[in-house]
Amino acid sequence: MISHEVRMWLLSMATMSVVSWAATASSLLIVIGADSLTGYAAALLAAWTLAVPAPVTFHTISYWRRVRAARRAFALGRKHARLFESMQEKITISLR
Repeated sequence: MISHEVRMWLLSMATMSVVSWAATASSLLIVIGADSLTGYAAALLAAWTLAVPAPVTFHTISYWRRVRAARRAFALGRKHARLFESMQEKITISLR
């Protein structure tokens, strides 16, 4: 169905996404906790938040959608193969 390499790649992308969101949240809490959230620090933090975790999260979600679509296509193909075999058996029986 879906190769082991693709599964591992998606797992690594999801892990990077979770780790990057956690790092961003913890750095935000550290900066706010230190009462040193200046305008410059807030701008850098906002840029970091947009530049690092969001694209990784978007990539992960879009590829999981592709995986689900591929699984549905494989399932539909198996269903059609079973129906074809069933019809083939019925035709063979009726021709005897």
